Amino acid sequence: MTEHVRAVIGESGRPHEHAEPSYIGARLWRGQPAPSEAEIERDQKRFSSVQWAWLRQAVSDRVEKNKPLQYILGNQPFGKASIATRPPVLIPRWETEEWMLKLSELINSTRAEQAGNQPLRILDACTGSGCIALGLACELAADSARITGVDNSPHALALAADNLARNAKQLRNKVDFHELDLQSPGALARLQAHGPQWDMVVSNPPYVTLAEYAQLEADVRDWEDMRALVPIPADADSHTVDMGELDPSGMSFVVRLATLARELGLASADVAHATDPATTGIPRLVVEIGGEKQVEPTRQAMHDSGLSLTEVWKDMAGTDRV
Repeated sequence: MTEHVRAVIGESGRPHEHAEPSYIGARLWRGQPAPSEAEIERDQKRFSSVQWAWLRQAVSDRVEKNKPLQYILGNQPFGKASIATRPPVLIPRWETEEWMLKLSELINSTRAEQAGNQPLRILDACTGSGCIALGLACELAADSARITGVDNSPHALALAADNLARNAKQLRNKVDFHELDLQSPGALARLQAHGPQWDMVVSNPPYVTLAEYAQLEADVRDWEDMRALVPIPADADSHTVDMGELDPSGMSFVVRLATLARELGLASADVAHATDPATTGIPRLVVEIGGEKQVEPTRQAMHDSGLSLTEVWKDMAGTDRV
């Protein structure tokens, strides 16, 4: 964030506490009021007209419109990847980055002990900005994976494509993105057309409960796509959907992912009879959830789909996250 503000505002050559990017960034982050008239007069002498216009607009967007800081800055670091952000595509969160890095370390350490591995075929379901797919592609050992991200949102796929180009030099593994509604009847066939053999499904799916959605801050609810937060039927319009008809638990898409993993041959019994030792010790389904209340429903959904060995990862805040 500080680097971005410095790049936009530039170095004034006349040091002053109110010209420091860390001061400006912190003010935007906290949603504090615009600078005082005295500060404005001082800063107008230090910034160019373009720089000053950008700063005033940024403060106005944050304070008056509740625009998320990540959308204002247009960028969010995610591991070694640099992810462009723009509404209404879901903003990458630190919790997701954390488990992506942990998963990368697990895969790298497990595969380092095995020789002659074929690249892992990884499906990133509900890819959104592409942050998980691109983060993994940057973090995993070179040529150790082939990652495909799918989403049903044209806005998300356009941004994911931009992020693919944006991170081309950092990528160590191949990534591609495709439009696909995983709730549609033909989803499995289309996935099998992209890759007859899949080794892992990863996802940050919509899992916010209806009660939680009603309590979300305006900078989330008013800006980010509801479909990326709350599981909504494929044929429903998020603007007109009857909230009373939705799953209040937020679990419906997690259940769909567990079923999809089974359909792709990732159930424990299928894996046990697989002939490729290169995937031994690798998780088959890695899905983000919304805390302790969703642990047992997620575990049950996985067990019902033949994924008998499950593990919960907590995030740095101590919340059950994956």
